[in-house]
Amino acid sequence: MEVILIICLLLLLVGILFLVIRFSKWILRSKMRLGVFLILLGVGIVGQGIHHLFFKNMQFIQSEVYPDLYLIKYPDKDQKVVHQAIREKVIKHLANGFLQGKKLAYQREDSIFFYTYYKTFPLSIFQDAGTEYFLENEEDLGGLVTEELGMYRQYKLAEFYYAPCKADETLYCGEISYFNKGDFVKSENLFNLVTSSNVAKEVNAKVVNPALDDATRRDVSIQYKGE
Repeated sequence: MEVILIICLLLLLVGILFLVIRFSKWILRSKMRLGVFLILLGVGIVGQGIHHLFFKNMQFIQSEVYPDLYLIKYPDKDQKVVHQAIREKVIKHLANGFLQGKKLAYQREDSIFFYTYYKTFPLSIFQDAGTEYFLENEEDLGGLVTEELGMYRQYKLAEFYYAPCKADETLYCGEISYFNKGDFVKSENLFNLVTSSNVAKEVNAKVVNPALDDATRRDVSIQYKGE
């Protein structure tokens, strides 16, 4: 089966290369065709640049298979903005209640995971499927091609582990760990998270940055009101 796919892929690449060569020769036979092609190419490049700068807003996409998994499409370059958005998503996720669904292979506790949205080239048969695979598919741990979320550690942005608060078991407390290209950045503790979107509660967050000493660590508070 793999041999057939490789042969088909090679034939497709040869066909595409042949069409590109024929099209290039056709374009170069006329200065007018070449001029029109260059204008269209320039318009396309400018259009892509405008789209990239103004229309690629950060998006959270929740997995249809694993409700505790979010993929972030077009994450902001400023990590502070990404961390703030993740914090708000965590609060909203719990406030909307606990959705029933499958658990990831390495998920042992109540947790929420955030990864960068990553999709490979559609015709690729040698690469992994990307994090996009887990939006609609379960992890494949024993198949011909293994697909496990843990394989994409470099795309992990954050993970949040939570449990009922000791002081009040009707509320939830937990810790967010943030990552950048697979490396740990900092952790943040959240307290008094509510699971009802109709109740307004104050959520206290304590930021713990390993790069800072105790004197520079600070407490922040977040006010969340259910929609």
